[in-house]
Amino acid sequence: MKRKLCVAPSFNCEDDMEELNVAALSRRKESAAPLTGERETTIFHHVFSYPLALVLRLRVLQIVCGISAMVMGSVAFIEERQKFNMGLGIPAGGISVIAAAVSIHTSRGWSAVASGAGAGAGVASVLWAAAACLLVALVVQCCRTILDPPGVNYSDGPVVDDSRPSSRDLVVIACIQIALAAATLLSAAVCARIDCGA
Repeated sequence: MKRKLCVAPSFNCEDDMEELNVAALSRRKESAAPLTGERETTIFHHVFSYPLALVLRLRVLQIVCGISAMVMGSVAFIEERQKFNMGLGIPAGGISVIAAAVSIHTSRGWSAVASGAGAGAGVASVLWAAAACLLVALVVQCCRTILDPPGVNYSDGPVVDDSRPSSRDLVVIACIQIALAAATLLSAAVCARIDCGA
């Protein structure tokens, strides 16, 4: 490495500055290279490190879907005139939110911080089993509503009773609840796959 000394103000010091910049950039590249090589985001193959960021994103998705299922279950409960058919979205979404919140604290990335992670994992498993049962029951109720919506009059006369729920609205609510339940169950399955594979 040749260095030119700037003895007098008439000499140009650009070569020295370029060499210093190149040396500083090469040190930065060397220190940043291991950070990019350590990342492993494969889910369905062998995972060398726990992808905590991906798991947290999936847990947030589960919480959002659970809250949305509670809202749509409340709307369906009102539309169905206080019949608890598609109103199953209320308990199913609520238990999904609680299960996702408990699962955040029992994730492998939090094991150093959270005390009693083993007991929390058991509670999370029970909550997810209950949530899965309620979500499957919700999907069954929504499919029954789509196939045979209430409020449809099979007679030839006009429908003048305003107390009957709108079949079109109930079908739309049923489709939304099926999508929310499927997203929750799929994300829970992916998280279970990550936890079992890590």
